[in-house]
Amino acid sequence: MGPIARRIARILAWAAGILLCLVVAAAGALYLFLTSDYLRGQLEGRAGDYTGRKTRIAAFSIGWVPAGWNVTANVQIDGVEIANAQWAKTPHMLKVGQVDFDLRLWPLLKGDLVLPRLVLRKPEVQVEVGDKEQLNWSIGEAPGTVGVAKAIEPDSRYGTPLIGQLEITEGKLGYRDSKRKLELDGTVTTATGKAGGQPQAELALKGTLEGQPLAVRFVGGSILMLRDTERPYPLDIDVTFGATKLKAKGTVQDPFKWTGADVDLTLSGPNLSDIYPLLGIPGPPTPPYVITGKLDREPGLWKFVRSKWRVGESDLTGEVTIDERKKPEFLTARLVSQKLVFEDLAPLIGAPPARKTNVSPKQAATQQQLEATGDLFPNVPLHIEKLRAMNMDVTLDAKRVIAPPWLPVQALSFHVVIVNGVATIRPLTMAVLGGGSIQGELVMDARTDTPPVRADLRFGEIELKNFFRESRYFDATQGKIQGRLVLAGAGRSLAQVMSTADGHLALVLGGGSVSSLMVSLAGLQIFDALILYVAGDNRIPIRCAMGRLNFKHGAVAFERTLLDTQKSVLYVQGQASLTAQVVKAEVNAYRKGFDLLDLHGAVRIDGKLRNPQIGLGRVFPLPTPVIGTAKDVPCADLTRQLLAAP
Repeated sequence: MGPIARRIARILAWAAGILLCLVVAAAGALYLFLTSDYLRGQLEGRAGDYTGRKTRIAAFSIGWVPAGWNVTANVQIDGVEIANAQWAKTPHMLKVGQVDFDLRLWPLLKGDLVLPRLVLRKPEVQVEVGDKEQLNWSIGEAPGTVGVAKAIEPDSRYGTPLIGQLEITEGKLGYRDSKRKLELDGTVTTATGKAGGQPQAELALKGTLEGQPLAVRFVGGSILMLRDTERPYPLDIDVTFGATKLKAKGTVQDPFKWTGADVDLTLSGPNLSDIYPLLGIPGPPTPPYVITGKLDREPGLWKFVRSKWRVGESDLTGEVTIDERKKPEFLTARLVSQKLVFEDLAPLIGAPPARKTNVSPKQAATQQQLEATGDLFPNVPLHIEKLRAMNMDVTLDAKRVIAPPWLPVQALSFHVVIVNGVATIRPLTMAVLGGGSIQGELVMDARTDTPPVRADLRFGEIELKNFFRESRYFDATQGKIQGRLVLAGAGRSLAQVMSTADGHLALVLGGGSVSSLMVSLAGLQIFDALILYVAGDNRIPIRCAMGRLNFKHGAVAFERTLLDTQKSVLYVQGQASLTAQVVKAEVNAYRKGFDLLDLHGAVRIDGKLRNPQIGLGRVFPLPTPVIGTAKDVPCADLTRQLLAAP
C-alpha cells in the first residue's frame, strides 16, 4: 500500500475518532443534563480539548427511543465545525451538518458501543499536508483526537462499533498536498446494494497528482458487515492515474488485519515507472504492460503472489513482497521469464523499443527525436532519485531471449541489489548462441543528482558467425571472440553518461574466416568483388582480428584495430565523439601480394554514429595493378598485449 493510501486510511480513522468522541461525550453527559445551552458549551469545550482546535456546535438535543429494557437515547448534534490549522488553506478540517444516532446505554457499562442507527448528514473532511510535511490531523496538531482515535480504532473486524444502520448523505472528502502536487475531492456515501442487496459503502474521489488526473473509487461492504463473522468483507477498488490503472477486487476475512484475503489485483499502463507517485514504488521504465496477481499480507509485509506480467512482448511470472517494517521499505522480487524480447529492455536506458507497435506515446516521441537528430544515445532523463526511496533485491531469470539478428543472446539473468540509493547488478549473465557468454556487473550510485555509473563486462568464446545470422556472410564466417568492456561515466541519461565516459573496449578474434566479398568490398578490391558478385561468396581465412577503443571524457580513439587475412591487412584509424555522437575514421587495406586492380584509396566512415556515411577517400582516378608489401601481423603477441592492458 502506498503512502497516500495509508495516510488516507489513517485520516478516515481519525475522523471516525472525532465523531465517536462526540458520541461518547454526549453519552457521558446524559446523567448531567438532558438538554441545555450549557451542555452544548461543555461539548464544544470537550471536543476542543480532544482536537486541539476551536470547535463549534450549533445545536444539541437528546430524546428517548422506546425500546423496552434496552434503554436507548436518540442524540442529534447539529452544525459541528472543527477549525483547521493556521497554515491550512481551508477554514475547517471537519464539518458535519448533523450527527443523528441512537445509543444503547446499558452496553456502555461493559465498554461496548452499540448504535442501532447512525446518520451523518453532509460530513466534510479536509486533509492537508504543509510545505514542511506537517499534517493538519497530525499528533502535534491535534493530540487529543489522535489519542482517542487510536484508543477506539479496532484491532480486528470484531472490535468495530456495533452499528445496526449507517447512513451517510452528501459526504465529502478533500486531500491537499502542495509539495507532491496532489489534490483530491470526492464524495463518501452509503447505499443499498444492487437489486436491494446488502448495504454498501462508496467512496469516489477525483483530482490531480503531479499534474496528472487521479480518480479513486471504492465500493465495500457496510459497517454492519464488519461485524458479520460468517462472511468475508467484500471490496472493489478502482484507481486511475493518468493512463495507469489499478483495480483490486475480492474479499478479506478481516480488512483491519488483511487476513484471509482473496483479492485479485490488476495493474496496467504505458510505463511501469509511472506508478511511483501513486504507490511509492520505484518501478523500472518499460513498454506498455499488464500485471495480474493475488494481493496478500502478513504482519508488516505486503505480498503480491501468483503474478503474471505482460511487458511489451515479454512474459514473466513471479512474486513481489514489500517489507514495511524496514526503513526505508524493502522490496524483494523473484521473476522468471519463458519469453523475454530483448527490445523490451531498451526503456531501462531511456531508449524506445525498435518496433513501431506496443510502445507508449513518450517512447514513440523519443524514437522520432532520435531519427530526426541522428543520435544513437537517447538523452531521456532517468528518474534515478526514485532509487533512494526503497531498498530492493530483485532477480530475473529469462530462460529464452528473443534478440535482434545482430545480438545473438539466447538467455539472460541478473541480480539487482539497491541499498540507500546505490544499485548494483551482479552478476549479469547473458548466454550467447554457440556456447559463449557475456558476464559482469553494473553499478549506479544514485545518492547524488548526477550519478556515477560503472560497467565491467567480459566477453568469452562468442561465435563470430552469430552476429551475421540473417546475412549472406553467415555461412562463410567462423571464429570466436573474447574481450572486455570497462567504462565509467556520470549523468542522468545514457547520452550524458557516454559523453563523460572513461575506459576501454578490447576485442580479439584469434582465428577463423570471413566472407571474401565482405573483405573485398571493405578494401575496394574491385576485381575480386566483381568476380564474387558473379560467382558467389568465398571464405577467406583470418589469421587474427583485434581492436581497442580508448574512451576519455567521451572522446574515443581507435588503437591497434586491424584485420589480418592471407591476402591483406586492414587497419582502422580515427576517432569518435560521444558528446556529438559522430565518428570520423578510415579503413586502409595493405596487400600482401599482387592485385590486378586497386584504387589506391581508403574507405572513409564519417557522420552520425546512428547512420554514418561510408565512401571512398581521395583515390587515384584509374585502378592500376599493385604489388603488395604488407607483412603478417604478430597475432599472438598483440593479442596478449591487448587483453592484458588495463
